[in-house]
Amino acid sequence: MRIVYGVQSTGRGHLARFAALKPMFDADGHELLIILSGPQEPPAFFLESVGSSRVERMTGFAMADDGEGGISKRKTATAFISHMPNLLSSLYQGNKLISAFDPDLVVSDFDPITGSPMVAPSVFKVGIGNWVMARRRDAGHLPGLRFEKFNTSLAAKLCTSGVDVLLGCHFYPYDETCLPPILRPDIGQLPSINQGHILVYHSFQGRLESLVEFAQNHKDRNLIIYGYSRRLPGMPKNMRFQLDSSNFLADLASCDAYVGTAGFQSICEAFFLKKKIILQPIDGHYEQKWNAFKLEELGMGCWHHGNLERDLEQPFNQALHEQLAPWYEGGARTCYERILWYAGNSA
Repeated sequence: MRIVYGVQSTGRGHLARFAALKPMFDADGHELLIILSGPQEPPAFFLESVGSSRVERMTGFAMADDGEGGISKRKTATAFISHMPNLLSSLYQGNKLISAFDPDLVVSDFDPITGSPMVAPSVFKVGIGNWVMARRRDAGHLPGLRFEKFNTSLAAKLCTSGVDVLLGCHFYPYDETCLPPILRPDIGQLPSINQGHILVYHSFQGRLESLVEFAQNHKDRNLIIYGYSRRLPGMPKNMRFQLDSSNFLADLASCDAYVGTAGFQSICEAFFLKKKIILQPIDGHYEQKWNAFKLEELGMGCWHHGNLERDLEQPFNQALHEQLAPWYEGGARTCYERILWYAGNSA
């Protein structure tokens, strides 16, 4: 088939899913046109996974951080308004590109171009997203977060209102409609060992205060920190800022615990690699807070509230890992086959 695959460059999760599915598309001889939206430059693992397929960059949108681990409503709204002309132009250009490519199927991973009803409306579209589970009526919604939930729903509508079917992934199998995480093949090739360090990843910068306090009190423990463009001044020497993300998976596979923002992909990778998980969900981001709540409810980790030393005392849930590991291992293949099933039964 001729397939358009739309993916946004914000965060690692969407790009990691593409990297996991791409070899399967290639093995079955499908021809791909990749639409990459968003301002962020994609990491090396994504560029390597693209291979000889055609890639087109498009304007997307992204949430702006406030520097304190939360979403800046003002900056996000200002950026959205200022980028609107470019986004409309990308929708027009995307429709032209996709129409000329004449695809049999569009796969859209939270991408506002391919997920729009204005782009290739006659082509069957399959959407992928972990946020689908958080929006279900039986998901157990968190109280007092109406504004955050509204923002998440608005972003979802902007990115998925044109898709025909949505595939929801989660880190726990709630029912038969819930698909497993899509993990990159190299995750399974990494030996999971414990070299004692703590792996920190902040997709939104900030929330380092409790980590600094821990580092000052435990000078024998290294904290390897990702997500920052420079080493921040005044940080303890045992807080190592990694500006190059190429060694992230190796550092994750060899750490004692993952501490960081509550992005779906990082949670799944850390759990699969048998790591303690301590989450600092982004303020103003409903799905991240829901992820942290569900993780704690399921006994897979904890929501960090300032005491890292206490959080690190939690044992890893080995019994749950043994139960879920086979489900995780087959995630990419399961999702790929579900995509093709819908494509074959869309007539």
